[in-house]
Amino acid sequence: MSTSHLESPRKILELGTGTTASAWLGSSGLVAFLTSRPARIAVTPVTATSGEAIDLPRITAQEVALLSKDVALVRDKEGTVWSVPLGDPYRVREIVRDMRTLLPRPSGEGAFAISDEGKVLTLSLGRGEVGARPVEVPGRVRAGDAGDGVTYLLAEGEQGGQLRVYPGTTPERGPSARVTLPAEAAEFDQVRGGRVYCAVFKRGGTGLCLVIRDGARAEASLVTLEAPIADAVVTETSVVVAFANGKLALYDAASLATPSEGPRAPVSTTAAGGKGRPRVLLATTTKGATSIWIGTAEGEVLRAAVVEAAAAPEPPAAEPAAPVVQGPSTEEVEALRKEVASLRGALAEKGRDVETVKTLLDERHREVETVKTLLGERDREVATVKTLLDEKGREVDGLKVLLDEKGREVDGLKSLLDEKGREVDGLKSLLDEKGREVDGLKSLLDEKGREVDGRLKSLLDEKGREVDGLKALLDEKGRELERVQGGLETSKRDLARALEDLREERAKYEQSLGKRLDGVLPERVRSGVDFVVSLVENRRR
Repeated sequence: MSTSHLESPRKILELGTGTTASAWLGSSGLVAFLTSRPARIAVTPVTATSGEAIDLPRITAQEVALLSKDVALVRDKEGTVWSVPLGDPYRVREIVRDMRTLLPRPSGEGAFAISDEGKVLTLSLGRGEVGARPVEVPGRVRAGDAGDGVTYLLAEGEQGGQLRVYPGTTPERGPSARVTLPAEAAEFDQVRGGRVYCAVFKRGGTGLCLVIRDGARAEASLVTLEAPIADAVVTETSVVVAFANGKLALYDAASLATPSEGPRAPVSTTAAGGKGRPRVLLATTTKGATSIWIGTAEGEVLRAAVVEAAAAPEPPAAEPAAPVVQGPSTEEVEALRKEVASLRGALAEKGRDVETVKTLLDERHREVETVKTLLGERDREVATVKTLLDEKGREVDGLKVLLDEKGREVDGLKSLLDEKGREVDGLKSLLDEKGREVDGLKSLLDEKGREVDGRLKSLLDEKGREVDGLKALLDEKGRELERVQGGLETSKRDLARALEDLREERAKYEQSLGKRLDGVLPERVRSGVDFVVSLVENRRR
């Protein structure tokens, strides 16, 4: 018998923002912690004392699962699961959509996802690609947990639902145990399972349902804890709970199963420490040593060791003294020796037969392993082909949707063309009617043109006669003007001769009279004579 307690946590990582999920890859000894805004993932060995986070573009991360040391799965806030190459996180690839929960498996190579409708899908890594296939599980699954060699699925049902325990990694084989949870667990949506114990709870509540499995039998008991639960994990012998008030508590699973009233007292408590309250818990076990990892709301990742202390040994019980018995005789001993020798010979022969059978069984086992390996390869190939078919199916669905949209567009265009055709027919009939009206107007214009031609011709003829009369009148007026012009020329010549005569007469008078004339004639008379002379000269010109 041993007891456990928690050591004080020590800071390992600083992510810069609040953690939302964690995952454990036991085969490679790696732990992963995830943040949401901004989305970052830190993958580090369990023995590390420090580490760095890498950014995840285009993702609002919520949950994480490690498939290998190189590939992780991340579920975003919208329910899409992405495959993330850790060496190149920008090459993320969409796997499935509408997933409510992502369940990592510590052994790696695979994980489970629960859809919004409560269906279960298994996600597996094969040949560098992640494939998804549905798992036939009856009922609507609400939550679950995947461990090493066991899978827990919580399905809707009577009271608080039914918890089913599936051995191995393939739920198709059917559960090995079923247990109906109390009605108070109807709202519980978090499952943390181990090989023997399983805890079901709801974040923010104080109730925890512990399930203890013993072969095909499982029992569930509801207990109350001292404060609201932030997260919980299950180890081989204990249940570790992180409370919203910042405290970590370790409970003995066996003591939790014991009926009792009131909040259960933990075996060991310690403060989470660091910045921010604890939000995510993760339990890892390597070489028999168990550690509890804590992710806080401020982005710190801490680690606390679970120390197993051996209890004081119980004193051995006193054995009763054996009674004194008389030994066998010589004849009986000899007979027993012969019988033992005979039995040894028979056993040796049986041993040889067993070795022969064992050899045959080993050969059969190797053949089975070879067939199993081939079947595994076939399964992975089938899963890959199924993934490709699913992708092609989604592409075909997308093309079908696109074709439907194009069909609706074509129908709309067809109806529009029909409507335009009707409008064109209406316009054609209207144009025909207008053409007939134009023909009528053309004939009317022709008739009016003939009328106008007749009237214009008669009017032009009349006007021509009037012009001829005016031309004759103008000719007569021209002749009269020529006659007048000739008379004017004659008068002009007469005036010129008269002017010459006047000049000559003046010259004569001036010669005869001389200077006396200037003295005799007054100034006014001389001016009048000069005026008459200039007037005659001007008239002549």
